[in-house]
Amino acid sequence: MAKKKELKTNAMRFLDENNVVYKHYEFNADSDEAKTGVGVANIIGKDVRQVFKTILTTDGKNNYFVAVVMSEDNIDFKKLAKVAGVKSLSMLPLKDLTKITGYVKGGCSPFAMKKLFPTFIDKKCNDVETIIISAGKVGHQIEVHPDVLVKLINAKIESLV
Repeated sequence: MAKKKELKTNAMRFLDENNVVYKHYEFNADSDEAKTGVGVANIIGKDVRQVFKTILTTDGKNNYFVAVVMSEDNIDFKKLAKVAGVKSLSMLPLKDLTKITGYVKGGCSPFAMKKLFPTFIDKKCNDVETIIISAGKVGHQIEVHPDVLVKLINAKIESLV
């Protein structure tokens, strides 16, 4: 019997190319539980404080900024704009997400987007040893040390909520 080939997303290939050790989680994303960070944490058996989401923002002038925050937190757009050095930011319209990043809603990873955008991670990442973020496909998460984002995509750790 043939062994099932493990799925590799662009984000996972990017980490492999950079010799980063990570843990991959795959789960059924169709359940109601999988639609929240608490639910994802329960499904994969991890602390909810480790589950982070990736949010794309824009200044409305074709400049884009990435925020990585704990899944149950709401981003403070004023704080993000200040650390990004722009006047104001808003959520990228969903209709533009795939065109700008190459990813879909619920599967947006800070790694291996179409372009490298300025990326900021909320300082709550310092409260846990590793964070769990989208692997670049709905129903797939990867667990990495926050420093991986700092080193590989030049992310900055800031207060964002």
